[in-house]
Amino acid sequence: MSRARTELARDAYLAIARVQDRLSGDLQLLMKTQGLTTTQLNVLRILIGAKEPIPCQVVGQRLIQRVPDVTRLLDRMEKEGLVQRTRSDEDRRVVLVSVTPEGRRRSQQLAKPLLALHDEQMKPLSAAELRQLEALLAKLLH
Repeated sequence: MSRARTELARDAYLAIARVQDRLSGDLQLLMKTQGLTTTQLNVLRILIGAKEPIPCQVVGQRLIQRVPDVTRLLDRMEKEGLVQRTRSDEDRRVVLVSVTPEGRRRSQQLAKPLLALHDEQMKPLSAAELRQLEALLAKLLH
């Protein structure tokens, strides 16, 4: 007897949750080598990709995992010298954030180890399977 679609959906969700937990655990261990959290690395990548200062609100919108208080996150990162904030010249209510040289350096130090980690994590899958997995997961997000 085949499982009902609702049971298949539940089991697929649970499998995704278990895989995410394992993959993120490996990532957290790597992040500790640079004294960063995965969320802080995400912020640095967003800022580096933006190529110019962007509003704090935009940083919050682009995060992979939502955080309840982006301001506090940026406060901690600013204290560590990873980001800097300035007021917009056009609208003084808007706070712009940018990556500092130290934030860029710490992010760059993780670039190769991060690629190696992801490659190792996905080793059981062929390139075609990785493309298929990426397409299926993208489909879930839309």
